[in-house]
Amino acid sequence: MGKKPFLLAISGCKNSGKTTLITKLIPKLCEKGYKVATIKHDGHDFQGDEVGTDTYEHKKAGAYGTAIFSNNKFMIIKEEKSVDETYFIKLFPEADIILLEGFKASDYPKLEIVRKGNSSKSVCSKKNLIGILSDLKVIDGNYNIIDLNNIDFITEKILDYMKSYEQ
Repeated sequence: MGKKPFLLAISGCKNSGKTTLITKLIPKLCEKGYKVATIKHDGHDFQGDEVGTDTYEHKKAGAYGTAIFSNNKFMIIKEEKSVDETYFIKLFPEADIILLEGFKASDYPKLEIVRKGNSSKSVCSKKNLIGILSDLKVIDGNYNIIDLNNIDFITEKILDYMKSYEQ
């Protein structure tokens, strides 16, 4: 059996910049040779298909699930109760790193974004909190604050933690 992917949550309040950060981290991690996957939790019911597509029409007609695939990719939309991230983690066994967007109350290793004009204190579970990514100089509590805009440093911090986590 091969090694399991390293799981890292990118957490923070709503609109703190989690997606923006993840889209900056992915190319940096890929440049370093890592295979990266992402899993996002949405606390609301999301629309995963576009109006007018065949799969949208299938769901609209009453199918509880629909799938579309080509030679290179697939997408499944399925109604199922009580699904959590562990179901999706299993779908990416070949990944080196899986970035989990959200999961602030989880026990996963995490980096939390605390950003000016959005939040001023940590809202995450302190367990496995690697550091706070921020554009603020001081945050309530005793935290390792990392410059939110220094993507190269954040990438290195992730890789250093990943290597120590594997040992």
